[in-house]
Amino acid sequence: MTSTPRSNKHLAIPAVIGLLCVGLLFAALAASVNTKPYMPPNVAQKYMEEWLIESSRHVAGEVRLKHIQNIEPFYLHRDYQPVWMDSYELKPAAKELIQVLRETAGDDWRNYGYALPTLERETNRLSNVPKQATAVDILLTDAFITYAQQSLNSELIPDTGELDHPIRKVSSEQPLSSITTEDVVRLLQKSVEDDNLDELLIQLTPNQPGYLKLREQLNRYRAIDATGLWEELPADMQVSEGQRHKMMPYLRWVLGQYGDMPKGALSWLFKEKESHSQWPLEGEEINMEEPRFLFDEPLKEAVMHFQKRHKLEVTGELNDETRLQLNIPPYQIAQRIALNMKRWRHLPRELGQRHIMVNMADFRLRLMDGNTPTLDMKVVIGNLQRRTPVMSEMMSTIEISPTWTVPARIAATSLLPQIKRNPAYLEQKGFRVITYQDGAPKYVSTKDINWNKYSSKYFPYTLVQQPGPDNALGTVKFLFPNLQDIYLHDTSHRELFALEKRALSSGCVRVEQPRLLAEKLLARQTGWQRSNIDAAIDQNRTSRIRLEQPVPVYLMYWTTWVDDDGVLQVREDVYQRDLTAGMASHRQASL
Repeated sequence: MTSTPRSNKHLAIPAVIGLLCVGLLFAALAASVNTKPYMPPNVAQKYMEEWLIESSRHVAGEVRLKHIQNIEPFYLHRDYQPVWMDSYELKPAAKELIQVLRETAGDDWRNYGYALPTLERETNRLSNVPKQATAVDILLTDAFITYAQQSLNSELIPDTGELDHPIRKVSSEQPLSSITTEDVVRLLQKSVEDDNLDELLIQLTPNQPGYLKLREQLNRYRAIDATGLWEELPADMQVSEGQRHKMMPYLRWVLGQYGDMPKGALSWLFKEKESHSQWPLEGEEINMEEPRFLFDEPLKEAVMHFQKRHKLEVTGELNDETRLQLNIPPYQIAQRIALNMKRWRHLPRELGQRHIMVNMADFRLRLMDGNTPTLDMKVVIGNLQRRTPVMSEMMSTIEISPTWTVPARIAATSLLPQIKRNPAYLEQKGFRVITYQDGAPKYVSTKDINWNKYSSKYFPYTLVQQPGPDNALGTVKFLFPNLQDIYLHDTSHRELFALEKRALSSGCVRVEQPRLLAEKLLARQTGWQRSNIDAAIDQNRTSRIRLEQPVPVYLMYWTTWVDDDGVLQVREDVYQRDLTAGMASHRQASL
């Protein structure tokens, strides 16, 4: 009996050793999993030299480097070591660069010269292959140089080429010298040496919250397109609450993808492929009484949410107008978002603590204090013949009870026909007529003029409308000097603000609440409280007030943006600028 404990002891020793070996094996496996593969410098140098010297026209098998003459010396200076890769993994700066290239080329990648399809393909299949990793690094450098030049030379700012307001002849100025490839390479070299590639990318890309919010939406719609599940709704699908249709499961899915239908509390339990498993297959026998085919209350609310953010009539019904909007493919929405992201490049990085932001496509003005709106009102913008231009200027003056000096073009083309029909028109509307003799102004009686002698091609008089209820500028005028004579002002046609689409002016921006806007802008200046403003208006007393602190004014054109609640808003392209301004001005080929 005394031998039993000894045998148990002998049996325990191998067991302990076995457990120890198993533990060491798992530790080794864990260490191998967590150990990053390493590319030796001499291996990196070998393949870098091969791509740059022998195969610069066929990097990754197909891409001809655009900047090889500058890239090869750049890498030579670095002993042919990677910039964007950490052995076989992308550095954070490389991931950010790829994101920036995607969103910049999102409206039409063929026009930007980044070799983006090849670059994305190669980065998506990165593995521990030195030849592939070094090719990605070189492609990123080549694309970065192209992007940096475009950004620094303002080539990415949308330009429709419109000359909407040729009121004055502008003398041509000497263009600023362009940023060259050599300049960009020096900038990149300095950034690599200082280890601040991330900061360099930030400086080359808009940083405003509005831009970054659109980035999230761009990624959303690109991802929806990548599922391959999107399809058009059929023309016969016109449904409302309580009705049924075989495409109802799909409608529920697509509105969920767009963010119009909140996901259920347990949606995280289900995979994406299962979320559309209730779609009927082609030829499948279906029971239309099943709940999945019912247009229920949650679906109605989702449709209403979609209609509201597209400025459609909010009916909660899937009507033709709503269906047509839903039938715009997600890749086209992504293109439109990418274009609107570019419009942020019109703006300075710092907008000013207090500033005025007008979104022409939304027909609205906001007075901002930082990121907080203190006023929000409707505006009327230029009609299709006299479009309000995009601009960024400083408001310096407010004019109370303004006079209106009619632009010569408007006087000759718009007012002269009315004068001919009604010779008393000028007196009834408070106009005075001025001519110039030896450079000096002289008032002329309207009764002494034979208006039939004049036409739109020859009109030698200046018309000035006095303050009063009929004055076209209304009660207040907000001036920000610019070469196109554009400003904000009140209007005598208040009824226009009741319309949904308000592209109706002659180019300037008419504001819905001019007295309130003036009150807010003058709140910090003594002697111009609301009572003073009202008194000057009531007495038709023209007063020009210089703002002690000029206010930036931004006239912008965003057909897509993200609102304060994080919701993507979409508006009609009233000026058709999305069709003409989407591409970079240089129109470069991609490969």
